[in-house]
Amino acid sequence: MNWKMAWGTCHFVTGRGSVKEELLKYLKEASEAKNGIWKETSSILCHHEKEPGSNVVDKDLVIGQGELMDMHCQPPDVSIPDHSHNYVELVYMYSGSTVHKINGPSILRLDNNDLLLLRQGTSHAIEPAGEDDIAVHFFLLPEFFFYPEMMTEAGSALRHFFTRNPSGKHLVADYLHFHLQDMLPAKNLLENMIWSMMKDKKGRQEINQATMGILIMELFHNADKAELHDMAQYEEKVAMTAYQYLENNYPSATLEEFSTLSMQPPYYISRLFKRHYQVTFTECLQLIRLMKAAVLLTSTSIPVEEIIVEVGYENSSYFHRLFKERYGMTPKQYRDKSKCQF
Repeated sequence: MNWKMAWGTCHFVTGRGSVKEELLKYLKEASEAKNGIWKETSSILCHHEKEPGSNVVDKDLVIGQGELMDMHCQPPDVSIPDHSHNYVELVYMYSGSTVHKINGPSILRLDNNDLLLLRQGTSHAIEPAGEDDIAVHFFLLPEFFFYPEMMTEAGSALRHFFTRNPSGKHLVADYLHFHLQDMLPAKNLLENMIWSMMKDKKGRQEINQATMGILIMELFHNADKAELHDMAQYEEKVAMTAYQYLENNYPSATLEEFSTLSMQPPYYISRLFKRHYQVTFTECLQLIRLMKAAVLLTSTSIPVEEIIVEVGYENSSYFHRLFKERYGMTPKQYRDKSKCQF
């Protein structure tokens, strides 16, 4: 992975003082527009559009060949015109603030330690950043969310948010906005990725991809902390929080309990869940329980009957039928097969 200035090249800057000060100095240096061409707002996009005048920034021109993600610094004193992109974008406000215009009239201010997650295809413009406003942009291919680390049941919820193309039939949140002041693990993961690219050591590509996967999981498990801006945001948050509830409480989870916790009627929860995940609340709970059972069968020696109870089933025959429908074999056959693979 090549560390690039947004629309330019970053250079390593040595310095003394704390790690924080050194990193801040590095990012300031990296975000400076060295070439006069970057002062022309129209030229910033034209260098990254596959089709001139399309206003669609292309993933092949901003993400290194053969890579799933890349990182860029935003240059100061230059506005970024309205555009969309065929990749997922995360904007981390390392220092200062920037003002973003999303899908026309929606104005969002990112302050220090804020994180903005943009779905592919979202219309986006940025007002000029000041000299002390340091924004780091992470660009991710949609394929990133099908990387092995993201193929868990929890990961599927975020794959759904990031990779689904909005439809005129449904309200779809185009972005998520997090304040990371109270989410230290997420903040540390972001800064670790930035620091590793500053050092530009061998093997950082794989490490940063794994770190980004952990970050996405961390954000998912803190979905209730996403700031709301409109009805689409609210509905996306309710659906994601419902999925989070199932992940954390699958042995005893019920629609009625979540309805009480969220202070929303069951029919509303059911409709949102089906709309956002294409399966019902109950079907998703069943999938999560079966997945957890499969993990226990391959990673422990706990008896099958105990696993059945542990994942939330009382009827052994019913569980065996569901498991065979899902995996094409009995729990015992599944366990035996996994042993043969090692």
